[in-house]
Order: sequence, then structure tokens, then C-alpha cells
Amino acid sequence: MEYGYVKFSSVAIKQCLNGTVSTSHCFAPSSPTNERRKTQHGMACRAAIAAALLTLAARISLLPPLTLATHPPGGFRATLTRVHRYTGNYSAAARRDDRRLASLSSAAAGGGGAASPPSPLDLQTLIENGAGAYHVSLSIGTPPLTFPAILDTGSDLTWTQCAPCTACFAQPTPLFDPAASSTFSKLPCASPACQALPAAFRACNATGCVYDYRYAVGFTAGYLAADTLALGGASFPGVTFGCSTANGGAMDGASGIAGLGRGALSLVSQLGVGRFSYCLRSDADAGASPILFGSLANVTGEKVQSTPLVRNPVAPHATYYYVNLTGVTVGATDLPVTSTTFGFTAAGGGGVIVDSGTTFTYLAEAGYAMLKEAFLSQTAGSMTTVDGAPFDFDLCFSAGGGATDDVPVPRLVLRFAGGAELAVPRKSYFDAVDEQGGVACLLVLPTRGVSVIGNVLQMDLHVLYDPDGGTLSFAPADCASV
Repeated sequence: MEYGYVKFSSVAIKQCLNGTVSTSHCFAPSSPTNERRKTQHGMACRAAIAAALLTLAARISLLPPLTLATHPPGGFRATLTRVHRYTGNYSAAARRDDRRLASLSSAAAGGGGAASPPSPLDLQTLIENGAGAYHVSLSIGTPPLTFPAILDTGSDLTWTQCAPCTACFAQPTPLFDPAASSTFSKLPCASPACQALPAAFRACNATGCVYDYRYAVGFTAGYLAADTLALGGASFPGVTFGCSTANGGAMDGASGIAGLGRGALSLVSQLGVGRFSYCLRSDADAGASPILFGSLANVTGEKVQSTPLVRNPVAPHATYYYVNLTGVTVGATDLPVTSTTFGFTAAGGGGVIVDSGTTFTYLAEAGYAMLKEAFLSQTAGSMTTVDGAPFDFDLCFSAGGGATDDVPVPRLVLRFAGGAELAVPRKSYFDAVDEQGGVACLLVLPTRGVSVIGNVLQMDLHVLYDPDGGTLSFAPADCASV
């Protein structure tokens, strides 16, 4: 029996399987129809569709199970803990920043992508972290192992040290043991997560997808894996993370990194939260700082300022949260900032990023020179400059025997594209750096690479990162009420 072509529809399939088919719904026969052929055609239609459905079901059974994140529908929250109080520890934070900044700038200038010159910083900014950082509590595995991780908006890959470890730094929690987790799995080289790693630092062997990152100081090496991850009150199955088995450097009380950058491997992307916000407390004794994800991450009120997140034109998929800094005001003086002062270079360097993992704020040399000159001219006669080298800062002052808190300093305002203005709180840009409070420094430093707005300047602000909406928003806030 010869048939022309078969036309399937949802109605026809339903009718076929129910035995109420009209053969014209299933196919258009090329021979004359009659009641006997209609019956035969109906039987053939039902048999063909049933076989097709059985084949489809068999194929579906071969696919890997689909895992969905489980978290409160209204979003979720966690807490951040500052590693150190800054007073008396500014120098350690400044030295750590100096190394981190060199790596950030190298990555940005290199293009920040897998096809660009080798730079691991898209996924892990620097293994040597600590002073000036914030910790968030993560749990991985079934049963879960909870550990502190450094919150880092400047990197993507979340990683921790795993057993057995051939060379690991001291950490406050036990090593994660993959053999002890019933939900752990290594990721193969063909997995999308593995392909998201920079090719220069990715390899394949019997272990699976392995990575080896070398930094200006330190290194981390291990393999990609997936397991259940818990953050705050939310749990997420099948999250990709790095299982590091060899590391050089120090994390100062952390057991890994929580990457919240803009790339595919970051927790923001993997958990599908769309946005997150935090409010960093300036008073370390007041308690932990809140971080919110998903629909809970929302900055409201009359004082909210927003600016677009921009992309590096040379590396549009770079992990960093770039913004356009268009102006700076010191006291009543608007600095002569142009589009090139903090803009991108032809090679993809420069630009301005907002970064939780850098302590202080760093401005491109031309912009910093304007800032320094304005401060010197406006503080002449009220404060005496002193050598900042012992404190690892550039511009420092003595209060002449009094407390620096009592000395008036020019206000500092940063202006961004879209009309957003940030009136920086005094202690976020000018503070005592010695235990006696007799020497205070400008907590802004020069850099030859990417400019960075660090976490001290973000204190007492509710900062919203909204990569889905393409904006960064902020407002002054009492972090205890966020």
C-alpha cells in the first residue's frame, strides 16, 4: 500500500491514540479512499504514532537529568564578614591591593577572554587575598561542607581546596573531600563549563577538565567539578566549581573564592539570580553585612543613583563590572576630566570597574594627579604633608598633634554616566592610618591600568549589581536595616 506524505498535528495525534481518527487528519493518501482503507489507514496511523512516542521516550531517558535550582521564590540573602578591621592594617591591605591591581590591569589589557593573550584573571583574580576582603559562607556537597570564601566580583570561578591536596595553604575548615559527597561529579572536557575556561589554562587528562593558573604571586591548579552548593538559605544542585589540589599563596582565613563576576561560570550566571546587592558596614563591630540575591536585591528611595554597566569594547565578554566615570569634584572644584581620562585604551586597557575584592580606590594616573593637586591646594595651611611610604600610601597628612578627624578636608564627589553622583563619605576616602590617629591619608591611589572603585569607598552604601538590566545602582543606607 502506497501513501503519499504524513501530516501530524496535536489534534490528529490525540484522535489517533483515542481511536477516533479521521484519516485525512493523519495523512493524505495518494490512492482513492474507501471505508476499508480508512480503517487500515487509521490503524497504521495509530501504530506509527505510538511507535514514534515510544522512540521519543527512549531517547529522552538517555539524556542527563535536568536539575533545577531550589531557592525561595522571592530571592534569598546571606551575610558578609570583613576579614580585618582596617585601622592598623591599612598597609597590609594596600600591599595586597597592589598585587591584585597589577593582575586586574594585565587581564583587562589582555582582552579578558579565552581567545586573548593568556590571563587567568577572568576566572580568578588573585590567589593571594585576605587583608581588606569580605567572606561569605558557602556549603558544597551532600552532606554539605561549610567554609568561608572571599567574595569577589572581579572573578567568575568559585573554588575551594579539595582532598587529596598535594600543596595547599592552611585554611580554617577541613578540605572538601569529593569521595564523601554523594552528589559530586567531575566535569568532562566536552562540557560547556570546561569550554568556558581560558584555553591557555585548560587541559584534559584522565582526571577530566583540569586548570592551572599562574599569577604574579601564587598559583592554583585543580579540576572542574559539579555538586550541590548552598548559599544563605538556598540550595542549588549541579553547580560548577573548581576543586583545587595544588595552591601557592595565602587566603588569610578563607578556604576559597566565591566568584560573582559577569562570566558564564560565576554564581550570578549559574544560579540564575539575575542580580545581587550588598551593603558593607563601615563599623566592623556592628556585625555582618548583608548580601541579597534575586528579587530581594532591590535599592529603593529618593536617593538612589543609577549608571549603566558598560562593556570593554575589546573584550565585550570580560567578567568585570565596568562603569563610565565622567567627572570628579574635590571641594567646590570640578576636575578637568575628559572622556580619555578614565576611558578605555585602544588595546582594551583602562576603564573603571567596581570591585568587592579590592580594598581601596585606584584612579588612572592622569585623573589621580588632578585629584592630588586639588587636595594639596585645598588643605594648604590646615594640614602638613608627611611621607606616606611607611603606610603604603601616596598622599598623607599630619594633624599637628591633634586628631585627623577634627581637621576639615575637601568633600569628594564622583560622577557617572547617566547623571549618577556619589558623594563619598569622609572615612571612605580619608582616614587615619596609624593607631594614634595622628596621620591620615587619602585612601585613593594612582594606577597605570584599570581604575578600580574598591570596597572601602562602597561602605555604608546599598550597591545593586544588575547585569540583566545593565545597570549599577547605589544609595546611602543603614546596612543594619537592609
